Amino acid sequence: MRIKFSFLFLFFLCFFLSKNVVSQDIDPATVDVGALSDDQIQRIITEMDSRGIPEQEAMALAKARGMSDAQILQLQQRIQEHKLNGGGSSQVSELPEPKVFEEGEVSSKEKKEPTVVEEKKLFGYAFFNTDKLTFEPNATAPISPSYLIGLGDVIVIDVWGNSQMGYQLTVDQNGNVSIPEIGQVMIGGMSFEDAERKIKSKLNRIYADLSSDNPKTFASVSIAQIRAVSVNVIGEASSPGTYIVPGTASVFSALYLAGGPSENGSFRDIKLIRDEKVIQNIDIYDYLIKGKADNNVTLRDGDVIIIEPYRQRIIIEGQFKRTGLFETKKGETVTDVVEYAGGFNENAYTHRLELYRKNGRDQEFIDVLEDNYSKIELANGDSIVAGKVLNRFQNIVAITGAVYRPGNYEITEGLTLSKLIENADGLREDAFLERGVITRLAKDFTLTSISFDVADVVNGEVDFDIQKDDNISISSIHDLREFRTVEIYGEVKEPGPFNYKEGMTLSDIVYESGGFLESASEAFIEVARRLGKEEEATLTDKVSQVYQKQISRDLKLLGNDGDFELQPFDKIFIRQLPGFAEQSVVTLSGEIAYSGQYALTTHKDRVSDLIARCGGFSPNAYPKGAMLTRQIEKDTKNVMLKDELISRSTDVKSTSLDFEVVGISLDEIMKNPGGKDDVFLLDGDEIFVPRKSQVVKVTGEVLNPISSTYTKGRKLKKYISGAGGFAVQAKKNKVYVVYPNGTASDTKSFLGIRKYPKLEPGAEVIVPTRPVRNAASVAAWVGILSSLATLGLTISNIVN
Repeated sequence: MRIKFSFLFLFFLCFFLSKNVVSQDIDPATVDVGALSDDQIQRIITEMDSRGIPEQEAMALAKARGMSDAQILQLQQRIQEHKLNGGGSSQVSELPEPKVFEEGEVSSKEKKEPTVVEEKKLFGYAFFNTDKLTFEPNATAPISPSYLIGLGDVIVIDVWGNSQMGYQLTVDQNGNVSIPEIGQVMIGGMSFEDAERKIKSKLNRIYADLSSDNPKTFASVSIAQIRAVSVNVIGEASSPGTYIVPGTASVFSALYLAGGPSENGSFRDIKLIRDEKVIQNIDIYDYLIKGKADNNVTLRDGDVIIIEPYRQRIIIEGQFKRTGLFETKKGETVTDVVEYAGGFNENAYTHRLELYRKNGRDQEFIDVLEDNYSKIELANGDSIVAGKVLNRFQNIVAITGAVYRPGNYEITEGLTLSKLIENADGLREDAFLERGVITRLAKDFTLTSISFDVADVVNGEVDFDIQKDDNISISSIHDLREFRTVEIYGEVKEPGPFNYKEGMTLSDIVYESGGFLESASEAFIEVARRLGKEEEATLTDKVSQVYQKQISRDLKLLGNDGDFELQPFDKIFIRQLPGFAEQSVVTLSGEIAYSGQYALTTHKDRVSDLIARCGGFSPNAYPKGAMLTRQIEKDTKNVMLKDELISRSTDVKSTSLDFEVVGISLDEIMKNPGGKDDVFLLDGDEIFVPRKSQVVKVTGEVLNPISSTYTKGRKLKKYISGAGGFAVQAKKNKVYVVYPNGTASDTKSFLGIRKYPKLEPGAEVIVPTRPVRNAASVAAWVGILSSLATLGLTISNIVN
């Protein structure tokens, strides 16, 4: 958080806003706190809130400017009373913030942001333009022993012990303080440590016990109020002007308030002038690069800080830790700027730098080798670029394949192939010993291949020297032959492919696949095997050999067909028992004696058989309206074929239903059991026998869809009339009826005479909607008339 050194002037400026007085010569000790208006108190609160200054710290700054303890206590009471009465920063949030700087100055909150790329890149520019760093002194910090006493400082002397006395003395214009009973004591210009020693020596005249070996009287000297000093920051500063700062402020404090050097200001040549003499040259890079703050001296009243224009700037780019604009001094070399840039980053090519120099007429390029970094001096406008290291290796070799630790290895002097294999922890057991390959880059950058006998190299009978970038490949025996599997199908728990193992038997593969299912037939097992090499050498129609085997269900090692030894790529088929069948369950519901699920006993169970088993119908049953629904088995291929058909034809529509309605007439079935209407039942079938309905429902394009009481012999049109008749969009010739059992019947037409379907209790009459036809446009009618006119003209010509 930034605390403004000249806040007190703004502080007291608020007091006198009503008088329009703007002065830096106001004595805070003369302010009548009791005469301040509520508006002035509110402005003080607003200022502290906007600058983020705690009240206690603001009071300490006020005390440092000369306010007495009584004034500060009274001011704190006024602030608390104003807040309790509802006052606060929100009441005057729109009041403009007063300024106390001279024309051209800005506060630290208003310091300008870099507006050009050069400012943003300028090393050190952000140092004085950030909210994260401040050099503002703490007004409540202990006074340094080296602090120089000056005009306006208030010295406090406390005596306690056998004698008790207190003094509060102000240093006058001559540098003296007047101690009662002692007189004038000259301490102006002395360090606080020397002034304290001198005052105590003077007190010995009236308090002799102070200097005894066993004193009973004691004294202390402190500074109650620190004077403010005025300094001028001129030259190439971001905000040059006059600044009022506490007497403990340093050069960096003033530079911070002034925003530091501007875009044209020097960071390496800042002069502190006192009594018309340069007493200190400040190089900010010493602090930024090396952390040295010995040139950050304490300011005195009337000091002048001059920021010179920069003399030399260079650009640092590429693989440095810091890049941007850097200021250099005459005689500094490439070694110095590498230090300013924080050194090279991890990707830098450090053996050579690129130096681009402007010579006043054009540009020239200079190769800067590592040995000459300290010899080449820099000039204004130079650009230094550090390149990247190449993405290549000087001493690497790779070994892959059947070794225990494949990977990259360092090439050492005298490295041979056998030593490299040893470095890779040797060959694996599955290594192919007949041949290995060294892939090498020739001098003309073409790849060459060098074959070797792996066994001979390992046994020491032959060896090869290894070169940079060699790639050694030693294959596994598994890499050089087809991956060998066996596959089992059918009635086992986990059918599929399995890795082939030498000596694997038929019982082994059944065991690995989880064993037989209950439906498996252990008496009919087939093994299909590839033809042998001799058979494949002759072109025939035969593609495989098939063996039929039988093994025990418990897979015991009985020496029978279960010990039949398999070969790679065998396919084993476990058949299903001929008489095995999953239990089938059908559901009966509705108006029957015993509803629920029933198991089918044979593949030829019919609807009539099931009705007989369930105890027959209830008294309210309506068998003629019974409905049979059947699950649809959605085979993946059938679904794909249907989707393909739908994609090719816009007339075909798909359904998401997983069941279908089987049209039955249960009353006819029960009259003639086993007849053509008595269908066989399948697993998942559901039969619903409804209660006899007494209504007929009319829906669709009628004026008033309604259900009407069924009357035997009543025609369909009567029911439509009872529903208000046909609507405008009704398609009268396509009226159809859906019966309770799920079947439907449509309207028949002959020579314009319509024959509507017969009705039954519980039926639903549906009047479909006539499709909307788009009316022909004017252009279409013009085309039709033109065609008719042409046709008429043609006929007339033919007749003539």
